[in-house]
Amino acid sequence: MFEELPELKDHYLRCVRCGQCRSVCPVFEVVRNETATPRAKVFLAHMLASGEVKASAGVAAQMSRCLLCQACTKECPSAIPVHKIVTATRSLLAREVPSSLQRIIFKEIWTRPRLLQLSAGLFRGCQNLGLTGLGNSLGLLPPALNLPGKLPSRQARSFIQEITKAEGTPKMRVGYFLGCATNFLFPAVARSTVAVLARLGCEVVTPAELKCCGLPQEENGQTEAAEALANFNSAAFQRLGVEAVVTDCASCSAALRESIALKGMEILDLSELLNDLLTGRHLQKINKVITYHDPCHLAKAQGITAGPRELLGRTCGEFREMPGANNCCGGGGSFSFYNYDTSMSILDKKISSIKETGAEVVATCCPSCTMQIRHGLSKQGLLIPVLHPVELLAQGLGIGF
Repeated sequence: MFEELPELKDHYLRCVRCGQCRSVCPVFEVVRNETATPRAKVFLAHMLASGEVKASAGVAAQMSRCLLCQACTKECPSAIPVHKIVTATRSLLAREVPSSLQRIIFKEIWTRPRLLQLSAGLFRGCQNLGLTGLGNSLGLLPPALNLPGKLPSRQARSFIQEITKAEGTPKMRVGYFLGCATNFLFPAVARSTVAVLARLGCEVVTPAELKCCGLPQEENGQTEAAEALANFNSAAFQRLGVEAVVTDCASCSAALRESIALKGMEILDLSELLNDLLTGRHLQKINKVITYHDPCHLAKAQGITAGPRELLGRTCGEFREMPGANNCCGGGGSFSFYNYDTSMSILDKKISSIKETGAEVVATCCPSCTMQIRHGLSKQGLLIPVLHPVELLAQGLGIGF
């Protein structure tokens, strides 16, 4: 998972500059500059590793223009793991030309739950006082700070117990990985996940001491911090003795599945698990038109596309597939904060696809995608909710909060 750039030499030397990656890169589609292509980043990584190019802030900025959506990795005829080359290059750059801001955010704050909680509380306080709105209107704050929307008054951690008993005869004991974004931004998703699993016969274990999955750290070059987080979380689940681990966040599940520390533990996709547990159950249909957006970390990184659609088919009255459902929405975790204008241009195409369906609800399995799509809909004045399929399932099972 945490390869160094020299370890990937055999991969980047296989690039023949065919340009096939250009046809699927959402960043290149918007920027239309060769330097934005995946092949250009692979070539730049090669020159950096060989010493032909020196590490610099300019090279770091070039490498930041990648969503790590893995579309190019899937398309490459030479089977080059472009996303791994980019993350390895970012790790090298973080050491050679370190960014104090990135280190503080992703290594010092994001790895410590209490500091992360304090930061979220301060941001929420600034929102409540109108300071963030004032800063945005005066152009003093980056527009990407609008992406999270109004932070909920309570984080999911405040009401989810470490052990949630199964309703009826227990079928399995499952670990629930509560991700940072779900915890702070979408506590209703966490509440629905735990309640649905318990209703369907699972004893749900949510370790109180869990930390971030490590993906934000890896994407921002802090690979040592990412590895430490993976080891910590693995030990937390092992201490509580779970059969498998599940999460409602596509990015977290992708990180957990690739983590060396969790190789001996089964990581289940939430939608696939729920579909198995729902066999023979009658659900109340939600009488709304629903469409679905494929998160890159679920569809491209893990190859999971059918499970969420099957789950939505069980719960919704009418499902309409949007054009380009598996096209990236432009969120890419922190990408939208570094490259806001490019991110919004990619997002516009996704919003157009949603509008084409006439959907009343958009479903997706990634909090980053939820945040991004919700922001795009709001910018266009569209009052369409963006929900996780598990929230819709909770409604179908008659679970009220």
